Amino acid sequence: MRTLIIALFMLCMYLPNYAQKLSDLPQKEREAYLIKKAKEIYKEKKWKKFYREFGIPKIDSLRTIKDGVVPKSPYYQCKKGDIYYEVYFFYDESKEEMEEDYAAKVIIRDRDGKAVAIELGSTIGVVLINKQGEVGR
Repeated sequence: MRTLIIALFMLCMYLPNYAQKLSDLPQKEREAYLIKKAKEIYKEKKWKKFYREFGIPKIDSLRTIKDGVVPKSPYYQCKKGDIYYEVYFFYDESKEEMEEDYAAKVIIRDRDGKAVAIELGSTIGVVLINKQGEVGR
């Protein structure tokens, strides 16, 4: 019985380390997930009047250069070297003008695939907080 309890404890302790990162997925599958997740966030009711989609979304990746220590920032609790993806949605520049060259940018964490922030081309930036008060949805 004691051995079973220890084995279950060890399994629960190490299981999160085997969760799949987005960077482990094949590129096409990862990009499809990133665009789908970014659209899901960008099409939420509160951003509806800001929604634009023109052309093909662009995906960039970045690595953090230091640990994230600022609460309620998109990079809070990140470790040096963590990967984040930025999905850009563009707008028709012949019809309107914004502060940025994109309509929206959604930032997604590699380690769990959660969107952590959205930045609109009109320079509005919002960190996405879930119901538990943690960064990421």
